[in-house]
Amino acid sequence: MKTILIDSGTTNSRLRLVDRGSSEILDQLKINIGVRNTAIDGHNEQLKSGLKDAIEKILERNSLASKDIRYMVASGMITSDLGVHEVPHITSPASFDDFARKSVVIKLEEFLSIPCIFVPGMKNNTEDISDSLVFINDYDVMRGEEVETIGLLKQIEVQGNGIMVLPGSHTKYVAVDNQKNLQSCLSTLGGEILHAIQKETILSKSLTTSLVEEIDIEMLEKGYEASKKYGFTRSFYHIRLLQMFSTLNENQRANYFVGAVIHDDIKALMQTTEHNEVDWVIVGGSDPLRKAFVHLLKYLGNGWRIIEANDQQVAASMVFGAQEVASVYLTGNELNVSDY
Repeated sequence: MKTILIDSGTTNSRLRLVDRGSSEILDQLKINIGVRNTAIDGHNEQLKSGLKDAIEKILERNSLASKDIRYMVASGMITSDLGVHEVPHITSPASFDDFARKSVVIKLEEFLSIPCIFVPGMKNNTEDISDSLVFINDYDVMRGEEVETIGLLKQIEVQGNGIMVLPGSHTKYVAVDNQKNLQSCLSTLGGEILHAIQKETILSKSLTTSLVEEIDIEMLEKGYEASKKYGFTRSFYHIRLLQMFSTLNENQRANYFVGAVIHDDIKALMQTTEHNEVDWVIVGGSDPLRKAFVHLLKYLGNGWRIIEANDQQVAASMVFGAQEVASVYLTGNELNVSDY
């Protein structure tokens, strides 16, 4: 029997057809539709119709019918108020089982009436905080990264307390305790800053659209130290000056830029973990940001065990995470019509 996994974000959604027994990805499809469309349109019809078309396309090109799909698992922004079916965030700390117990299963006509497990995101526990402005840095939320975190932890064996680093449009840090409970999360706009500055400022003439083509360790460190010493807005202007007055090429300037941005991301992490024991750090996400984070975290020299997830582990993280939540859910529940 097969399953379909849906990971829907702000601008894109990815669907994966998976064999339940082997967890092998049999097919996948990415569509340029996400909750941004809902925000613009004021309703989620385009999101739902786009996902329906994608599901039908995956079934058709694999000669499958809806009855051949045991269930689907949906995570990410698809479970937000801008998604297809809202599921409230659960409050940290949260175990793997907690995500399963708080999942909601429904059948939707737009999803061909295939039972779909909607996985909740997580928010930090701030129940005892009376002044949100003073303690705003204690607040955070995530949707989708909880499944990615679970999936990486199912593949990479670690002991003790640690941090999951998930670079992307938003850099997400997820604190994990020695029982594999997700303790809290911390988010930055690191990825969006990289692309916004490159596309919408004078630096578009100093950087390529692809930004970093390959890692340049020296330039990463130089940009990191410049941001530390002069602040990241000044270090950004360095990119323009380096184009005008140095012989550095576009890739070198891009590494300098990425190092400057990651400095502030890591600064946010360090301020949060300064009183906590950290035994390991797993860095996921895609290259080249993954390798940039790995190098600069090692560059700190604070004794953490830095583990770089490989491409295969990153690609499989959503599969292992979604399958873990689904298996726990199915232990105590049956997917039958009376449930919906």
